[in-house]
Amino acid sequence: MMRYSTLLLLTTATMLSGQSQTSQLIKRPSLQTGAIFKRWTTEANRKLDEFVVPLVVHVPVTERVSLSLLNTPTHAKLSGADTSFSLTAFTDTRLSAAIVLGEERALLNLGVGIPSGPTTLNINETRVAQEITAHALAMPTSYFGGGLEFSASLAAATEWGEWIIGGSLGGSYKGSYIPMAGSAKYLPGPEIYVSIGFDRPLGERSRIFGDIGYTWYGKDKRDGKNVFQADGKINFSLAGIWAAEIWQLSAILENRFKRQSPFALNSGLSVSYGNELDFSAELARQMNPQSAWLISSALKFHSISTSGNGKALVASLGPGWRTNLSAKLQMEIIARFAAGKLDDSRILGGEGNLGFVFQF
Repeated sequence: MMRYSTLLLLTTATMLSGQSQTSQLIKRPSLQTGAIFKRWTTEANRKLDEFVVPLVVHVPVTERVSLSLLNTPTHAKLSGADTSFSLTAFTDTRLSAAIVLGEERALLNLGVGIPSGPTTLNINETRVAQEITAHALAMPTSYFGGGLEFSASLAAATEWGEWIIGGSLGGSYKGSYIPMAGSAKYLPGPEIYVSIGFDRPLGERSRIFGDIGYTWYGKDKRDGKNVFQADGKINFSLAGIWAAEIWQLSAILENRFKRQSPFALNSGLSVSYGNELDFSAELARQMNPQSAWLISSALKFHSISTSGNGKALVASLGPGWRTNLSAKLQMEIIARFAAGKLDDSRILGGEGNLGFVFQF
């Protein structure tokens, strides 16, 4: 199902631990890139920084087939009063194909994750990797490298009056790797997910859409022995776009229902998450046919996990600007400021995004 997005939401594709799927067939070749810097500080004067350069290439092969390539060079740094740890690397490279089936009512997505990011981390790099995975912090990149990965999904939709009803089914298999120096090989479990959704126009300029999905996780193995298995996850989203002559409001509400048992990160460490409710909205005012001013906001409300952490309430707000520099080049700039609490500690954050889309 299509979701509300802006230019800089291409950064969500850097979360390679999820299913990075193509939601629609690419009609024109394009290069998406930019720069994102994000910083969080705590009351204890600890700082967590991350700088990423998303690289996404889309290439249509035929009228029914398109290819996409993704990688994200990243530098992350965790520092305190007397210590400083960093992690600089490429992520794994993601190659995916979207194939239209039948009378354009079904879409097959095939993907392969090619190991190019680090897996065997030292103890200091592992500390950084642990920090950037906190969901409430929403760091641009939270996953670097693992074993060879294969994924596939099939989505289909049909019209029912003014409604478009659809669904998808897919899964992924990940190969083994060595997460830390001196550790045994780690083999993440397979994943299978299913979702159903809807899309309904509300007049000529507005629409509402949403979906609900379930993900099943297989057992993770270390040195051939079962070590982790996460409980199934239910994900719900509801979004809408409301547009007038010069104004447009976009909003999305997402909820990930609580995972009761822990699962493992690419570092091979066990973590768990509580229920996560996220809301984001963007208000745009068109200044002329080429440019618009933006106001971007978000609110995250996360409950405590079974491991006793992850409780968060974080709000963010900031201005932005979107423009067409030429018929082929688009640019977007957004600055966000955030504040809230994470595990009963006050946190402050700032983020600057600069993104470009060049269509050939």
